[in-house]
Amino acid sequence: MVRAAMVLLACLALAAARAGAAEPPGSDESAVRRLNDDYVRAFLACDVDRFRGMLAQDFVGVLADGRVIDKAGFLAEAAKPPDARDLRLHDVVIRVYGDAALIGAAASYRRADGSGVRTRYTAVCVRRDGRWEIAWVQWTRVTAP
Repeated sequence: MVRAAMVLLACLALAAARAGAAEPPGSDESAVRRLNDDYVRAFLACDVDRFRGMLAQDFVGVLADGRVIDKAGFLAEAAKPPDARDLRLHDVVIRVYGDAALIGAAASYRRADGSGVRTRYTAVCVRRDGRWEIAWVQWTRVTAP
């Protein structure tokens, strides 16, 4: 379940990075998109050290089944390869509100066993000491189209 959630965040980051090409290089929205792009690189490389630097110290993740994980729990999962194939993102939205930003998307993918997964994802990013970090993520399983 945690791996599925991490896959979703990676997909969100890829879509956000692609959508951000028209943003001014120094804008807050561009910075949040770059943070997500970094997330994708860390996700694909299972780069726990990079995740450690991009997640807020008080990071919280809420899984689709309602369980809550902290930064340490997320980092433990980040070291494991993802179980996702043919990942697709839909309805990606990024909104910046001063020193906070919201990211949301719908995602669909297949597990290695061929089963399909659909979820919605929301992330909260905060700017602290001049840099953006991921403070909160929440995944919601979607059961119907």
